[in-house]
Amino acid sequence: MAETGMSILTKKVVDGKLLGESFEDIANNLRIPVEDVLKEWKKYVSARVEIPKEEQWLLMLMRLEDLLVRANLKLEYSTELKDFEVVLGILDRLEQLMSLNMSRKEVAQAEADKMYQLQGEQLLHVLEVARLMMTGMIEEAFQKHKTLKAAKADLIGQLADMNDKALERLDTND
Repeated sequence: MAETGMSILTKKVVDGKLLGESFEDIANNLRIPVEDVLKEWKKYVSARVEIPKEEQWLLMLMRLEDLLVRANLKLEYSTELKDFEVVLGILDRLEQLMSLNMSRKEVAQAEADKMYQLQGEQLLHVLEVARLMMTGMIEEAFQKHKTLKAAKADLIGQLADMNDKALERLDTND
């Protein structure tokens, strides 16, 4: 067992994932089946205790600060171009990892929220258009006909025509 309570294999799998490697790449590097890599990963994930978002952010900031301190020390005591390239590489890799850091669940939820918002706005627009159309149809029917019975029959006929046209449009879109 490694110092952290993880087996050496689990630590290698976790380290690979932290570096952004795919399960297949990790399996190839370790020369083991992908199923074993997935098993180790699932074992690691199920053993973790979820920490609050505030603590996650604090931990991430502490890690970033540590990384920046190390990069600064590397540059402070070096005059070689290679060291500068290494630090720039670290900063590029950090940017890649930060973009991977946003969980897919959060991205999916944000997209779903946007979609629901747009659908709600579209539905309200459709309802407003329908209300305006119905108001116009009712006013026109009462101006055109002298009796309530005739206006009602006219409105029912217009609504049936609208329904038929809507169904035809749906059929042509399929």
